[in-house]
Amino acid sequence: MFEIIKEIKEKKHQEINGELFMVLEKHFLDARNGDKYIGLKLKDKSGVIEAKIWKNVYHLHENFKEGDFVKLKAKTNYYKDNWQLIIEDIQKVDVDEKLKDEFLPKTKKDIEVLSKELFAIINGLQNQGIKKLLLSIFGEEEFFVKFKKAPAAKSMHHAYIGGLIEHTVSVAKIAKEVSKFYMPIDVDILVAGALLHDIGKVYEIDASTFNYTNEGRLIGHIVIGYNLVKEKLKTIKLPFEQEVQILHCILAHHGEYEYGSPKIPKTKEALLLHLIDTMDSKMEPLQNLQANETNWSESIKILGRSFFIPKNSQNQELTLF
Repeated sequence: MFEIIKEIKEKKHQEINGELFMVLEKHFLDARNGDKYIGLKLKDKSGVIEAKIWKNVYHLHENFKEGDFVKLKAKTNYYKDNWQLIIEDIQKVDVDEKLKDEFLPKTKKDIEVLSKELFAIINGLQNQGIKKLLLSIFGEEEFFVKFKKAPAAKSMHHAYIGGLIEHTVSVAKIAKEVSKFYMPIDVDILVAGALLHDIGKVYEIDASTFNYTNEGRLIGHIVIGYNLVKEKLKTIKLPFEQEVQILHCILAHHGEYEYGSPKIPKTKEALLLHLIDTMDSKMEPLQNLQANETNWSESIKILGRSFFIPKNSQNQELTLF
């Protein structure tokens, strides 16, 4: 149920009539001939698809906004290695909380198991001060309930309920293993950075609509997370050098200024965290890829390319070139 986007990409539909979608993004754009059109990203339980409105633009524009649930009449179209919808009509639909909960995509992993793994990682740290800091943050029930539900992104990677805790635990587990190859390294600072690097996304993205909050748009998750940890460090005191290294990991985890990083990595721990975070965020969208008749996937936006999937490896192991 609510997996029409997956079915579109499997070529099971040429026309859509009355199916339910959530409007993830909505933009007024200029066509090459100067006409206006509406560009959309629509979401359901199975993924995200782009859509366009070419006709009756101003009339249909009034019918809905970002974050709304809509039903539409449209035709499917394959363009530049991606499926899209050409919308003829679109109408807002009121959706109750129960249906909304059923509609939104969720992690396939057990969130309670992930929660236990996260606290096991924290309790396995040697530095008692860092352990106390992490427990003071993740041990706050109101925050942790939101953290467990939060997506890690709108559409790029781990874009589903529980995506943030799944991504966070994955990065922390990889960090513990990979650090063994690059000793000497402060594993506790690296793991603290892994667990804290994206906590600002709890407040950056609205988990009920997958849209950015005003705080997310105006400040962003890096600074939100930095401020949250900085505030905790007023009461959970660590040696100054440890404090600034953990805060630096948060500020530098995007790696480059052009990717929104306030700082570039200048410690071994921050650089390794950036590389692991990048790896996990880019590998997740490659899971469960669907191939077309020539054994190629659709274009993966975060990577900007399609991937070849040999017949003997589909749904088993992905071969990359």
